[in-house]
This record gives sequence, structure tokens and C-alpha cells, in this order.
Amino acid sequence: MSSYIEFQHITKQFGGTVALNDVSFEIRKGEVHCLCGENGAGKSTLINLCAGVFLPTKGQILMDGKPVSINSVQQSEKLGFSVVHQEVPLCMNMSIAHNIFLGSNLRTKGIFVDEKFMQEKTQELLEEFQLKLKPEQLVGTLSIAEQSIIQIAKAVYFKPQILILDEPTAALTNDQREVMYRIVRKLVRENQTTVLYVSHRLEEVMELGDRASIFRDGHYITTRQIKDLTMDDIVTLMVGRAIDRSAGNESYATNEVLMEVKGFSKARQFQNISFQLKKGEILGFAGFVGAGRTEVLTSIFGENRPDSGELFIHGEKVNIRSAADAIKNRISMIPESRRDDALIAQMSVQQNAQVTIMDRLKKGLLIDKKKSSEVMDGMMKKYAIKAGNVNDSIMTLSGGNQQKVVIARWIANEPEILMCDEPTRGIDVGAKAEVYDILRSIAKEGIGIIVVSSELPELLALCDRIIVMHEGRITGELTRAEATEQEIMRYAAAIK
Repeated sequence: MSSYIEFQHITKQFGGTVALNDVSFEIRKGEVHCLCGENGAGKSTLINLCAGVFLPTKGQILMDGKPVSINSVQQSEKLGFSVVHQEVPLCMNMSIAHNIFLGSNLRTKGIFVDEKFMQEKTQELLEEFQLKLKPEQLVGTLSIAEQSIIQIAKAVYFKPQILILDEPTAALTNDQREVMYRIVRKLVRENQTTVLYVSHRLEEVMELGDRASIFRDGHYITTRQIKDLTMDDIVTLMVGRAIDRSAGNESYATNEVLMEVKGFSKARQFQNISFQLKKGEILGFAGFVGAGRTEVLTSIFGENRPDSGELFIHGEKVNIRSAADAIKNRISMIPESRRDDALIAQMSVQQNAQVTIMDRLKKGLLIDKKKSSEVMDGMMKKYAIKAGNVNDSIMTLSGGNQQKVVIARWIANEPEILMCDEPTRGIDVGAKAEVYDILRSIAKEGIGIIVVSSELPELLALCDRIIVMHEGRITGELTRAEATEQEIMRYAAAIK
């Protein structure tokens, strides 16, 4: 089988971050080619290069031996690519039929929209995908799983030359997955469609794939025939690096239980989540994208109330219905998206750092500027915040210093429990080390910390215990002594 798509020395940089580093490999026509790697390995970046979202910094892509420039989504589609992204980019206020044919010239008859044609073809697609839905139903009324299938159906209908599926089954039931497998195999068999398949579910890779390319930390590692691999082989190739466990091994965890979660469940998000957090403990949550880790944290914080379950703090049952309730119970949370959910862009560095403690800084109706400045000086010293002028916009700081401001803000609120969702995402190596030191110093003060991270070395360096989730359920719990990248990956992929 000859090379169809070839990546030659592809490098993609975002500022100082190298997402892909000198990547070279090829994909054959009519094969199901799987991309495997941890979160952050470079898979999504490669997909976005194929989709025309951005261009490589260096290197080139060849199709049928000829260099191509995929400089837009339109150019990607013209070359035969169809990408089904993990997020569902559908128009919620439009019908299924109109979503399927949105942007296609097949939907018109002369100058008019051919409603009958769209309804008939959509009905055929719905039947093929075994969906008991009507073409005229609004997409916004469908479940996440149904929306995901509609997105796949849309891509399949136009019979692309290259179909890219990014975590296509994350929201699907087992039966829905089987239907999708059958349709993918049919496309390959009947149309010689080339499928680029990205999934953290290694059982899918073994079942569907012809070959697998392994990525690690932005580097291409190897391409192997699936028939020559086991799931354990793939895990080893995905991880495959020495871990520096020399620093930060001291534990400040005590036997005192600060918080206990019992039986937290929420439809389509997580089921029967139970665990304890102890005073001074750093508890990690590992798992692939879509495992439900963030949803568990937001449910504890009152922003995503569970359907069932109980929450205890110091042995007493509490009912947290909002973030304000969580804060009253001395729970703080650093969200995953610093820019969207943690920073107030219109405010200064000092205002962002002190927004949760404004009442304490008041003298009468106004802020006591002297006291505010003294508190800010203490924050900058304690958390090593580097800022030219604290009255400048928070957006003038680096990502690492922004994150330190967010941590300082929530610790100023004097929590007993601090929950951190991807605390070092988007910050450089030096700033990461500083954040690690800050979290350890906070734990030393007796605060219980929960860390959700997609970076396994981060969890191994920081955590006293690691809970691993897969598809909304806890599949494993590892002590510091037991935890290795291989063990975490096995539980994350639900390999028994």
C-alpha cells in the first residue's frame, strides 16, 4: 500500500511552546490509521494542521507525493479532508436536516432550499446510524451522544477521501459505538476512505486500526501494525520516559479527614464517586479527556450539582448549592480556563489578587489603600509574583504570574480545601516548578488540595494519592509508592 499523506519534518510552535517537534511519518490510502499518545502529545495539533486551522512552523505535508498548503478549512475540505472534532460544532437552533446540509450546495434547488431532498436523505442517515429521531428535530433538544452521532453522520454523508475522527465515541454508548465501527469499516471497504482515528480507548484502537502512530511530548515515536501490538505495548510506547521523582517527595498528609464525597452521580457525567481528602494531603485526579474529572470538581464547588450523593466536611453533612456556599464552607477552586473563568481582564493585578477579600480591606465604604498595598506586597513576596506595576492590567503578566495571582487570591480567602483544575496549563517550565513549590507550601499549612492534571509527571511529582477515572467512574486509586505512569495509564484506559 503506497503512501497517501506524508508529514515531512513538521514542527509547530506556539510562542515558546513546541507542540510538534520534527514529526515525519506517512498514512496509506484506505487504512484506519490511529494516533495514540497522552494528553498534550501533539495529536490535536496534527489534526488541526490537516484541518487548515493553522500552518506548520516548519516542514511540509505531501498528498500523493505532491506538497500541499492547507491554509484554511475550505482548502482542507477541497483536498478531501473531513474532520469530526471532539467538541460538537453544531447549530443548536437548527434542525438535524439543516445541520447535515449546512454549507452544502446540495441543499438548494435553483434558488430555493430543497427541503424534501434534505428530509429524505437525513432520514436515511438516521436509519443507518440507528437513531430514532426525526429530521426536523432541533439539534439543541438532543443528548450529547446524539449530537455527536449527528456530527459523524454529517461527515460520512459527503463521503470524504480522508475522514478524521477525534475521540468520536467519548459520549457514545456501547451500542452506538458498534454502529459507528460498522459504518467506518463500510466506508473503508466500499470507498477506500482513509481514516485518521484518535482515541484514548485503546480497545477501539485494537479493534478498528490497521496501523498506529505513537506520539509523546510533541515527538513522533514510531508507527506499528496493530496486529503486532498489545494494549500494554501501546501504553509503554506512549509513556516511555524516565520520571524525575527526586524532588518534592515529602508528604504533609495527616490522618484527619477534611472532606468526604459519598456516592456522587450525575447523568452522562460521572457515577458513584466516593473518596476522602485528608488535611495536608495533595490528592490527584488522573484520566483522559472526558473522564469526568472536572465535572466532579465543579459538582463539589456547587456549580454543577450532582443528581445524588452526599458531601461531608469535618464529618458533618453539608449541602452546597452554589459557589458562594462552597466558599462559606472554606472550599476554593482554581478553574481549568484561567483566561475565561479565573481572570477579570478589565481589572489590575492588585484588584484580581484581592477581589475575594475586598470586604476585609475596607475602611468605611472605601478600600483602605495602605492596607491593600501591604497585603499585595505580602502576596507578591509569598507567591513570587513578578509584576512591573500592580496597577497594570492582569493581562500584562505572563501566564505563570497570572496563575500565581489566582492562587494568591483563593488562599487569601483562607480555605481549608483548595481544588485546582489543570493548575499549570499554558505556563512555562520555570513557572510550573514555582507553582509546585507553592502548592506544597500550602499543603504544609494543613490545607487539603485536589489537583486535576493531564500531565502524569505533574501528578507523580505532587501527589500523595492519585485517583484514576475512566468514562465517569473511578477505576483505580494509587498511593505515592504504587503510582507509575504505566499504572495510571492502564486504569485510565480501563485495561484489566
